[in-house]
Amino acid sequence: MPAYKGKFQYTPADGSKPQDGACSVQFDEQQFSLSPDQGPATAFDLGDLNAVAAADYQIALPLYNGSRIQLQQFGKSYDDLARELLDAYRTRVLQCLLLEDLQEIALYNASFTLNVPGEPQRSGAAEIRLFKSNLAVLPNLSQAFQWRLADINSVRFDPGAYEVVLESDVGELKLCKLARRTEDFTSHLRDAMDALAQESAQALHALFPFLDADQVRSANGLLREGRSVSLARLNSVHPRIANAITENAVDAGMKPYFDDLAARAGKGEIYAGFKLIRNEEKPATAPLENGGAEDADDEPAGAPDADTDAPQALYWFFFPIHDASPSGKTSQLVAWEASSASGRATYFFRLTSGSGAVPGESTSLLDSGIARLSRVLGMLNFRRRPIYLSDEQLESNPTFHRYAIAARRLPEVREVRAEFVGRALHSSLDAWKTQVENIIAKP
Repeated sequence: MPAYKGKFQYTPADGSKPQDGACSVQFDEQQFSLSPDQGPATAFDLGDLNAVAAADYQIALPLYNGSRIQLQQFGKSYDDLARELLDAYRTRVLQCLLLEDLQEIALYNASFTLNVPGEPQRSGAAEIRLFKSNLAVLPNLSQAFQWRLADINSVRFDPGAYEVVLESDVGELKLCKLARRTEDFTSHLRDAMDALAQESAQALHALFPFLDADQVRSANGLLREGRSVSLARLNSVHPRIANAITENAVDAGMKPYFDDLAARAGKGEIYAGFKLIRNEEKPATAPLENGGAEDADDEPAGAPDADTDAPQALYWFFFPIHDASPSGKTSQLVAWEASSASGRATYFFRLTSGSGAVPGESTSLLDSGIARLSRVLGMLNFRRRPIYLSDEQLESNPTFHRYAIAARRLPEVREVRAEFVGRALHSSLDAWKTQVENIIAKP
């Protein structure tokens, strides 16, 4: 970890007097430290930075808490410092976006414009990382973000503006200034999306072998990888789908839990979804969390008894839990259950009016709430720890600190964490039922 010597100015978030002077800075792919010639040193996680803005032989380092560090007068080492620090920062950002284990296809430099309804427009220069299943945008002057390829609804090239336009349910992303690599980027993106769509179709055909080609196409349009859809909508493609998915995608050991949740949902809609398990995501053994086997559900295994030639997938279900009132209104409480053998707990969320379901409201609101939960779980690559661990555990345990940074960077993750009510462990069916009753009884 080389040391660079120059000058700095540190402006605290509380508005107190800035500190400045000569200093030495060091960093690796996770941590940055600054040691002034006079005064106390400081250190922080590179993920705590909102940007690394290098220009005119100065480097601005705005931190998430509002503090700001300005580096300057580093002489001949400036170029190396700026390049290496930006590279280290981007590496850490990818870790905090939970993308570091994914297979990267290509890297591009471009300019982006992000339009999300209800939010200020974001734009600027950025590094674009294309993975087999995700697209990461790492801006030079603002916080990074990612889109799952399965969430992209359309890709088109605007010849007038010479930009690539991506549209999803959450907004619009425009990429330009790719220069001669515009066609290369578009081609690689479409190829990755096509490969994902083909794998999804193969997984659905393995799950529903009775569907003909037209019906597989229709089912694939509804049950896209990483999303959730009601079984009633799937049954509109073929009346045997709902029964088949519970028979083929629910492990025998999970069936008692599934049946109990289905009964609690009553006549309400049950939603299903799946995620393809890629080679880089297949662990040799399932890791234990906090030393307990009941926590070892962060790395999902595939569905039971699937065709060995078909893509491996994690299947799950959402159950809107009905309350006991005579009106039979759908409660705001929703249970999420991964149905493969790796599922070690049932997770419960209480949807708010901003996220979807409200008692007595239309099914479309429930659809939007569950779509949002699916989107956030997909954003986390279906890791559970960022959802159920407490703020104290995320902040104080170095192993989980990147999850704390992810929660800060991703507003929807914070909102889903706030909606998390509890989890019922699959230690035994009777113990699980007791936990479920206690969770349902929570106000």
